Amino acid sequence: MSEAAPGDLGRLAFYLPNLHTGGAEQVTVSIVNGLAARGHDVELLVSRREGKLQSRVSPAVSVTTLSRIHVPMLGIAAHVPAMAQYLRREEPAAVFPQMTHASVVCLAAARLVETDTLVFPTNHCAYGLASDGSLKSRALGRLSRHLLPTADHVIGVSQGVADSMVEELALSPADVSVLHNPVDSDAIYREGDDSVDHPWLDDDEHPVVLSVGRLEPQKDHETWLRGFARVHEARPDTRAIIAGKGSEQDRIRALAAELGLSEVVSLPGYVDNQYAFMRRADVFALSSRYEGLPTVLIEAMACGCPVVSTDCPSGPHEILDDGTYGPLVDVGDAAGLAEAVLATLTHPPEAETLRARAADFDPDVVLDEYERFLGAHLPDRSPAAVTREGRRRHSQ
Repeated sequence: MSEAAPGDLGRLAFYLPNLHTGGAEQVTVSIVNGLAARGHDVELLVSRREGKLQSRVSPAVSVTTLSRIHVPMLGIAAHVPAMAQYLRREEPAAVFPQMTHASVVCLAAARLVETDTLVFPTNHCAYGLASDGSLKSRALGRLSRHLLPTADHVIGVSQGVADSMVEELALSPADVSVLHNPVDSDAIYREGDDSVDHPWLDDDEHPVVLSVGRLEPQKDHETWLRGFARVHEARPDTRAIIAGKGSEQDRIRALAAELGLSEVVSLPGYVDNQYAFMRRADVFALSSRYEGLPTVLIEAMACGCPVVSTDCPSGPHEILDDGTYGPLVDVGDAAGLAEAVLATLTHPPEAETLRARAADFDPDVVLDEYERFLGAHLPDRSPAAVTREGRRRHSQ
């Protein structure tokens, strides 16, 4: 922890578009709650005050809605003036915008006003891989390439994310830090004790291979299903559960039917307690094309569930320590995924070994990382004029 007392650091603002139950939103709520519990003055900024996570924000965290303006074509970009007004009026010591679009808003606003506030954008995904090819996404990419280098310091949630920003944005490694996402492994393990309404998970005769996550192209469930088809061919007793909702739900269901797997693959949609599923599954398999720091792998290990993952950019390699805690396979390799699942079913690792690794990402560990970062970057900063000059220098 920093030598400076929490109150000496000033107000710390974290900025999210909304409080829906996405991965970045959930870890940000965990971080602000944890920092507030340690005595820090924490504010959560949102463009729109909506989403199920509102109830999870600690009373010790003040929540501020930037603006009620909604412009469909611009999205949260319409909130640049409101962010500029906030920075001019409140001047927090630092603001941590989460995800690329929030970072663009914050950095654009910071260029419009004279402020001592330091801007520390946090990227939750390997840089440059999340574009959907739309005009809006391409415009966001161009803006982020121009604005991210003007930040006072940039944060990646894994070393892979940090490395991608250094490479893609030509940043100095000294200007990028890694601050992991927190995962409360003890709480997850306790929640895993809850009952679960799925017949396969209480049936010892059928080993279950599990996936939990959004049903979107990024997660590459086609490779997942084709891999499981090979697993089931070798082990007809196996069953598969793909929990989650998304735009590809109908396509995945149709592919399961095409592969003759309809009777052995379950798609229950969103489940209220994914940890109860993880506690009872025999293998958790992740087939993503790209990630940032996939906390779902850490959550599965916290439940003692063996894991298999693609070696995608970024995060699985780091979480699994180059395959020490679970096999890594090539992206899109259905045969390799099947082989890894079969090997893990035959020789599963010890549950306590997996839980010990998950504990490396516990909230107290991550909050210590944040406090070291704050101690290094807040107390020794120069006056605002130097900060603004630094931004101008980076933007040239």
